[in-house]
Amino acid sequence: MADAARLLEDPEFRKFMRQRSRWRWGLSGFLILTYIVYAIAGIYFGEAYARPFFGTSIPIGMAVGDLIIVFSIVLSLIYIRIVNRLEDESVREQDSQ
Repeated sequence: MADAARLLEDPEFRKFMRQRSRWRWGLSGFLILTYIVYAIAGIYFGEAYARPFFGTSIPIGMAVGDLIIVFSIVLSLIYIRIVNRLEDESVREQDSQ
């Protein structure tokens, strides 16, 4: 338990947690904004969302919704890469000291 308390007081660890938190909230906010824009566009452009997607039976609104889901997965992967890079940099700084 003392190790956990020491870790929480470590300035490098706090810096890492702040950076991670900024990325997490920034990307989460961006994704939430994407969903809000999608919903508002569905309200104002409902007819466009109901049109077939490239002649298929799938409506454009559903295709855009699926793209947003894929976009959220891509954002998750980007977040993981960034946090791993930040963690690696933090570990390298700790090792050099």
